[in-house]
Formats: sequence, C-alpha cells, structure tokens
Amino acid sequence: MILTGPQGSGNHLWSKIFSLHEDVFGWKSLLDNYWEAHRISEPFAEYWKDPEKLCDFDWSQSEYYFTSISIPLGIKELGTIRRPNIMQFANKVESFGIKVKICVVGRDQNILKHQQTRLRGESTVRHFLDQLPKFNKPSFLSYELLYLYKEEYLKSLDIGIPVAWYERDKISEILELDANKKYTTYVQDSPLDDCNKTGVPSPWNPNTPEKPHYKDTDHAYDEGSAPPCCQPEKEIPKGYKTNIAIGRSPVEQSKWVTYE
Repeated sequence: MILTGPQGSGNHLWSKIFSLHEDVFGWKSLLDNYWEAHRISEPFAEYWKDPEKLCDFDWSQSEYYFTSISIPLGIKELGTIRRPNIMQFANKVESFGIKVKICVVGRDQNILKHQQTRLRGESTVRHFLDQLPKFNKPSFLSYELLYLYKEEYLKSLDIGIPVAWYERDKISEILELDANKKYTTYVQDSPLDDCNKTGVPSPWNPNTPEKPHYKDTDHAYDEGSAPPCCQPEKEIPKGYKTNIAIGRSPVEQSKWVTYE
C-alpha cells in the first residue's frame, strides 16, 4: 500500500495508524516518536529517491507492506524539495508481481493552505494535483473522519492490508490531540442560525457576501429589510415544535406539526 497526499495532510498520522498491525511491514519506529523525518527513517525512503533500487529490496520479509510519501517532499527555500513519482514507484513494485494499492489522504483545504504557507512559504497542493489523475483507482482517506469516528471508520476501510482497528488504546493515544484545533475558532453566531431554528427558507447565501442581498426576503440580516423572516408570527405553544412553512393552508400546516 502506498499512502500519499499533499504536504501536511496527515501522512505521519496515517503512517502510525497503518503501521500498528503486527503483520504489516511499515514505519514501526514512528510508533515510538511523535514525529520523524521521512528522509531518515521511513523504511522505503531511499527507494523513493531511486525506485530502481527496489530490485535489491528483500520482499520475503512480510506479506503486507506499507509506505508513505507526500507530494512534494521537503522545503523549497532550503533546496530540499522533491516531487516523488508515485506511478513510477508503483509500476516498479508491480513488476515483481506484487499488488499495489494507492491511498490518498486529505484534509481541510483551508487548513492545508495555512499550514503549507507557514512551513513551506507557499501552498504546494498544486504539485500533488498534477499527479493525482495518473493514479489507478485510488482510495481516499479523510483526516476529519478518522478523528470523528476513530475505529469505526478504520473498520470500514478496504485498502489491501490489515488494519489494527481493534487497538483502541493505541489509536486513542495517536489521536489524542487534533492538530486541526489550532486552526479553528468558535463562531458565536451565523446569519442562518434563525432560519435553521424556524425552518424559514432564505435565498441569500451569507457565504458569498459579494452577491447582492435580496431586499424582499424579509431576512433578519438584510439591511433595510422588513421585519425579520426568521421569527414565527405567533408564539408557539409549549410542548411541541413546529416546522410550519409560509403559504400553506391550515390543513397542510397541521401535517408539519410534530409533538414531543
């Protein structure tokens, strides 16, 4: 299995997860350290520099192999940046009669941009996207789903190697601190909060503020609008909630009342 993705999208995190299984030849030393340099300790690091050297690799060590690589690798301003050729590596491995599965890791695009700009001086996702269309039926892995569902998400994966989803204590330790947290802040309120609470539709998309506001929507956040749209005309009796839509007849409206 080849794990790849843009820089900063969770290669080290996933490498720990997929190296947990005892039958997998993976990045075992990373399980003892929070972080290690790929160029120094990743088991296939020297072969990523020159895939032709894979001819000398001992393929009798295991039935399952795992390797991780980001695109690009390194830092431009330090002169260490490289763009490993995923399919060149994969084709070389397949020439030995070994099945290859490519897995692509992903992370929130805004977080990737911030992380790469801080560390690499620019966004480097474009280098990965150049190679992505060349991959043969890759599987896509989500950084956010891993943190949200943990072993339940891992149980669902079919990636060609066994996954130690049952190592709950070790997985919890690996996932103890979500690196996304430092990039997010709490939002006190949002323009659509009232509409969500009442079910009243709004044609205005607050995520695209450059678009003109509709003054005839009675939206609470449209400057100069009529009374707020997202307020029920009558007080809702205590004990049930309503999802009454404007314009429905009393009979139709009664169908949208649900009791608690």
